[in-house]
Amino acid sequence: MTKERKKTEILRAASKVFYIKGFEGTKMDDVAKEAGIGKGTVYEYFDSKQQLFEEMAVYNCEEHGRNIQDILEKGGSFKEKIRVLAKYQAELVKEHMPIARMMSCSKIMAREMGAVFIEQNIRVGEIIKKQVLLAIDQGEVRADIDPEFASAAIMGTIMQYCGKKVIFAEAMPEEADYDKIVQVLILGIGTKPNDNRR
Repeated sequence: MTKERKKTEILRAASKVFYIKGFEGTKMDDVAKEAGIGKGTVYEYFDSKQQLFEEMAVYNCEEHGRNIQDILEKGGSFKEKIRVLAKYQAELVKEHMPIARMMSCSKIMAREMGAVFIEQNIRVGEIIKKQVLLAIDQGEVRADIDPEFASAAIMGTIMQYCGKKVIFAEAMPEEADYDKIVQVLILGIGTKPNDNRR
């Protein structure tokens, strides 16, 4: 096994252990056991639990970006891509809620980690923007729509709705109304030109 592959295995093992035991409850021994290696091997790659946690967060961010790219490149209509993306986001929030709670703890989350998440959001925005441009070319989205604003609207709507639904309403991902997300994003929120209601 290559060093890079070994490191990836440790990061995946760490994700599971941190999820179950939390940051404070996790020991390097636990991660080593989950990865099927000795604790000394974990320390060959990571100097501390803090470093392991932070690199695990970066790895999961990158994996998230790859997953979104795969989801959006599988084909289907633009509406279907929005629907699938929203469902993926809801499932992700549900799956990683304990990790997200840990990240909000100032003792765990270094200032640099905030930059990692901002950069990741920018990358995801670019992935979505490419899909918007494709949808414009295919006549699924109006040609006068600014792709930058459209990608921000899609990301914001999905993240806000799915986060609120899963975290605060404690709904399961399958309970979210993905059709309404698509409807709001595709049809917009303004009245029709001939609609005189105030």
